[in-house]
Amino acid sequence: PGSPNPTSPKPTSPVECSICFNTYDNTFKTPKLLQCSHVFCLECVARLSTGLPPNQAEDQLPCPFCRQLTSIPLEGAPALETSKELLATLPPELQQEKVLWMEGTKLCCRQSSDDPENPDSCISIDVAMSKPESPEAPPAGLAGRLSRCDMCDDWKRIVLLSALIIILFCIILWPVQCALKTGNLRCFTRTVAMN
Repeated sequence: PGSPNPTSPKPTSPVECSICFNTYDNTFKTPKLLQCSHVFCLECVARLSTGLPPNQAEDQLPCPFCRQLTSIPLEGAPALETSKELLATLPPELQQEKVLWMEGTKLCCRQSSDDPENPDSCISIDVAMSKPESPEAPPAGLAGRLSRCDMCDDWKRIVLLSALIIILFCIILWPVQCALKTGNLRCFTRTVAMN
């Protein structure tokens, strides 16, 4: 498992990530080298590593291509080895790798700034999976029961359904009830005036 497999698939383009198909750069799309020699951008590797099961002694990321495991350092995905070969193919202004770090599930990068303590000098992206951490509890009482009712969310459907039930009763059920009661479909008796 330690040696790269020469028959494993390689990225189709040497300057773009095979997961997100974005071009490599020197910040969030820095080309990171896995132990199997496959290269993916830092953002994709960070997203994959945040999706690993928690409470493991050591994070082992399976390669999306060959499934060989790569150890994720304690500092997170930014501490993985950068592919210097791919970084050298970028334009000269992107060949100097910027310092990136993880803060929880956020991938952070400091923009060039004179004041390193200024929070506006940092940019970050959240690489966590997009699902809520804990479901919100519905309110108590009638509002809570209505909030759990999926059908109540769409009031237009409720109004339409009510109108259809009323129409069904007036046009179909009432004449049927009348026919059963009187023996014919004439429910209104006509009064004839006699002279």
